[in-house]
Amino acid sequence: MSSPSLQVQFDPSSARFGASRSQKRLEDDRLLVGKGRYSDDLEFPGLAWLVVVRSPHAHANISSLDLSGCKSAPGVIAAWSMADLRADGVAHIPFPPLFKRADGSPMAAPPRTPLAEDRVYYAGQPVAAIVAETRRQAEDAADLVSAHYEELPCVVDARRAVEAGAPLVWPEATGNIAAEAAYGDATAVDKAFAAAAHITELELHNQRLVAAALEPRCSIGVFADGRTTLHTQNQTPTGARELLSAVFRKRPDDFRVVVGDIGGGFGMKTGLAPEDALVCYAAKKLGRPVKWRGERSEEFLAAHMGRDQHFKAKLALDREGRILALRTEVLGNLGALPVGSSAIIPLSLGPKVQTTVYDVPVVDYRVKAVLTNTMATGAYRGAGRPEANYLMERLLEKAAREMRLDPIEIRRRNFIRPENFPYRTHLGDVYDSGNFSRIVDRLVELADWGGFAARREQSRSRGRLRGRGLSVYLEWTGALPTETVDIRVGADGTVTVFSGTQAMGQGLETT
Repeated sequence: MSSPSLQVQFDPSSARFGASRSQKRLEDDRLLVGKGRYSDDLEFPGLAWLVVVRSPHAHANISSLDLSGCKSAPGVIAAWSMADLRADGVAHIPFPPLFKRADGSPMAAPPRTPLAEDRVYYAGQPVAAIVAETRRQAEDAADLVSAHYEELPCVVDARRAVEAGAPLVWPEATGNIAAEAAYGDATAVDKAFAAAAHITELELHNQRLVAAALEPRCSIGVFADGRTTLHTQNQTPTGARELLSAVFRKRPDDFRVVVGDIGGGFGMKTGLAPEDALVCYAAKKLGRPVKWRGERSEEFLAAHMGRDQHFKAKLALDREGRILALRTEVLGNLGALPVGSSAIIPLSLGPKVQTTVYDVPVVDYRVKAVLTNTMATGAYRGAGRPEANYLMERLLEKAAREMRLDPIEIRRRNFIRPENFPYRTHLGDVYDSGNFSRIVDRLVELADWGGFAARREQSRSRGRLRGRGLSVYLEWTGALPTETVDIRVGADGTVTVFSGTQAMGQGLETT
């Protein structure tokens, strides 16, 4: 007996979206008139405030930590160190063990506990948590915490960190290398370079950046009916729930992560921050809602940052400026306590698009994920793809100048041709389609590329300088292999879909 099939008829004319069809965004009006609902807007009866005491040192042993003075301060409800959290079974925030070191051992890094234990690894690391009736009372009490440190040598630059004799961030990470990877064919690249008519070399640093979203991070923990709810602005709420279950050694169903409007995320509001775990711990411990809100200065100090990758690259070309091979060495600065996305960016996301839109026959790509005494780097506006694209465009621009080729022409000669799709890169990724020459032809037309020299002379005659830049960019979407979706079918036939997708300006309410 055949199973019943579901037949669906679709009328294209009734579709909200389609070719040449525009649709006004539905979510903008309430945000523009100040009716958005952010974490800091939420109010709960009996709300207490949590403030974090942070390390002033980049690397130090904690000689002593005395909280007795702050516990007797006006309005203070509780004060905790990591020893207190350990006594209640609180664990560290895990990172995905996706990568390995050269000897095959797992990625090495210090455990990322909500509060520092015996040692601090970067300036701004949480050391103690104070809860009081008001935020001002918690801040005043934080000044009464007595912490003494034994300063240790530190290293903040990835290039310095891998030098012989550099201070070690974590003993298990020999040479401060948390993990490393090699892709491509070094032997084939050696042969290509030996036969090259021209070799272009480039060294550059994608500097460390602070995300600084318009809305600082803010989290509220609420414990009720045996379940902890985290109200926050997390970009990955399902992932945050999984991490909470690991930190508190509970089932994921014991936690809810509720996200309202987000005032900018850019990757910085992914994963689980120590402050998220602290408000959840405090809410259950005290039996009342507990709130933490970051100051702008804290966001610059203790929210995970972006970029900080150092590249050494060589490009081999023939006499016509066609690429023969690419060799790249990367040092990715993970910081001291990597977050979930820290290692993925230099070790996986960047390599996947390193050859971008160009036909690069052979590649030798080597990357080291390095520990330093700094705040962790993580996802930020493209997460590894901008760095890879930037390197490739800089290499081609430099090669064009060295070989006296037009920057448009050298790119045209190296674009993957439309007839070669689907195209498999030397590193194994498959592009399904593309016509990059046609896009650049349109760019040349719209920008009046050929008329630039005349415009530059006109500007010079008026005492002004005029320049131009060119960059071709390849984006790779679907950054991770899985997304959590929970589909529940009710007895009455209704279907409810729970998805971790979170709106941050993409127009999800409209679509």
